[in-house]
Amino acid sequence: MLMIKNYKVWLRYLYEKNIRRYSNKYKAEKEELFYLTNAVPSFMRKKVEIGTGGKNLLLVSMGCYDAKTEAIYAKSLQQIGYQVYILTSYDPYVSKIFKIFGINKILYYEDFYSNISYSYLAKETRQYLKEFTKENFLNINRKGIQIGKYAASSYLRMTRKSSIDLDTKESKELLFRLLSLSIRAAIHAEQIINKIKPHLVFVIDRGYTPVGQIFDFCLHENVPVITRNSSHKSGWEILKRYVSSEQSVTHPHSLSEASWSYIKKISWNEKLWIILDNELKNIYASGDWFSEVGTQFNKIIYSKKYLLDNLCLDATKKTAVIFPHMFWDATFFYGQDIFEDYYDWYINVLKIAATNKNLNWIVKIHPANIVKAKRDHYRGEHKELTAIYDTLGKVPEHIKIIPPESDINTFSLFALMDYCLTVRGTIGIEAAAYGINTITAGTGRYDNLGFTHDFDNKEEYLRQIVNLHELTPMNKEMVELARRYAYGIFILRPIQLDLLEHGYNKDEKGSMRFKPLFATEKEFEESEFVAGFRKFVASQNEDYINFKSIL
Repeated sequence: MLMIKNYKVWLRYLYEKNIRRYSNKYKAEKEELFYLTNAVPSFMRKKVEIGTGGKNLLLVSMGCYDAKTEAIYAKSLQQIGYQVYILTSYDPYVSKIFKIFGINKILYYEDFYSNISYSYLAKETRQYLKEFTKENFLNINRKGIQIGKYAASSYLRMTRKSSIDLDTKESKELLFRLLSLSIRAAIHAEQIINKIKPHLVFVIDRGYTPVGQIFDFCLHENVPVITRNSSHKSGWEILKRYVSSEQSVTHPHSLSEASWSYIKKISWNEKLWIILDNELKNIYASGDWFSEVGTQFNKIIYSKKYLLDNLCLDATKKTAVIFPHMFWDATFFYGQDIFEDYYDWYINVLKIAATNKNLNWIVKIHPANIVKAKRDHYRGEHKELTAIYDTLGKVPEHIKIIPPESDINTFSLFALMDYCLTVRGTIGIEAAAYGINTITAGTGRYDNLGFTHDFDNKEEYLRQIVNLHELTPMNKEMVELARRYAYGIFILRPIQLDLLEHGYNKDEKGSMRFKPLFATEKEFEESEFVAGFRKFVASQNEDYINFKSIL
């Protein structure tokens, strides 16, 4: 048996041993490294020496999934005096990618593992669980870090369940292990931030362990964090700055108070609506709408008549469409829900829909289920689909289901629906912009701004759903507010990665395309993306806003 005392060396041995076993993956990585070595201009490899006066940037990497694009962000700040540190799980492939871009300071979570014994973690975990039940598990907090929520998020993603379960031995054991890992990540977050002392932290997905713990700790310690998220179209992304724990529940695809105030003062006209309408229509029609998760791959925009006929809807009735969230995906981190969770909201709405025959009802299962299942190697049933049959048994004739595999492009529904039901999904912004009554069931994104119907508690909400068919159409003022907000989100907020060909292929996993479109340092420096990102970092604004898109 091979005896290795150094924990990191042991991990590297296991990694190399296993990667040889999966030769196709190893071959693909070698091919990509070869491509990047030749495609990335040589000036990017230059090591930038930062003096003692430089600012520290901690980039929390997603690993091999998108290290290439992360390196572009990091390099644009390194070139203006930031000392860049990369934090990721151990993977020599990832470190080689960053080194191609001249970024050499790589930290691994595994470097910190030996600092905490398993017996200490088990003891602290047991102490927390003594005081918590299923109802308040999400409230477990350690020095400002939401360790309970991160453990629950991981639990739902791994099990694909609709809610946490403390009733079985297996579930208890899994939650115990995930809470232990969440505690360990919280301890490491403090150690890492104290070691690097970053002036700025940059992350992409902060809803899970261990990135979430770093996000929370930074905000608790007043270290600003910029999040990067995919926009609604390829090659464009959304940037948002977080500076306080109170702000952490705000969705990255939202407008800050300052941004919303500014957009409300813009002189609104028909030209702006035409720009927005064309944007939505064209991106949906091309299949590029949130292509990062393949939402509209191989979908068709059908006419209202086609949908009425093929879904066997009653043309004399209005139509309500329920857009369930994926129960297990980033469930707990944006705003406050008036129901216990997405599942609780969903089954309550389904029960009322079954009895309210004054409307056509459609349940549109989230199309991102397909790509996300492939990425996670999940082969089970879609829980939003099975919940319908678990709740209703036989589905009533006036309720129709559009499964994620359907070829119906979501844009088709805007001509058909009169009511849009979501907790806080993006669909609510689009629907309201097309004059469709949008009924929310949670805060943190676009609620209470004058163009949606919002509620303080679930009793109020359910009374409205019972009488949904009596809700009057949106007035002119509500529609204009909705269009202004949508213009802000879909036209003004995205930043274009103009120095890259960056997008997603229409394959089963939505694999990424990446190709540098710059050859010289001058071209890199003159990129509108680089200039815009640097300006945003220096501005201290909450939202990146592309002011050039304002007529």
